[in-house]
Amino acid sequence: MAKILIILIVLAVLALLIYTLREKLGKKAKYIFAFLLFIIIVIAVLFENKNLQNRNNRQELIATFNQGKNILCKDLNISNKNFNYEFGTGSFISKNNEESLKSLIIDIKYCKLNNE
Repeated sequence: MAKILIILIVLAVLALLIYTLREKLGKKAKYIFAFLLFIIIVIAVLFENKNLQNRNNRQELIATFNQGKNILCKDLNISNKNFNYEFGTGSFISKNNEESLKSLIIDIKYCKLNNE
């Protein structure tokens, strides 16, 4: 949400700059500002789409994990039997049941759905 607010502020500043300099600027400069505005909007839309896709993937991983199914993280099968998910850090933390998994912390960005 803060990203959208920052983008809107930048757009407002650009629009205000164009408005205040409209008489001093030639037609070419106005087109350059319009082009820059268009580029900023395109970049913002692409950025938000990428974030939305990442958030949806993360929610799907968490839902699968909470259903007791395995997910694949760094070549390990992670399930809620051996791991807890910590929302604050966005990572899976081992429950210290086995010696090989003791104190293991895996960030969710390294995980994907297990297609078995």
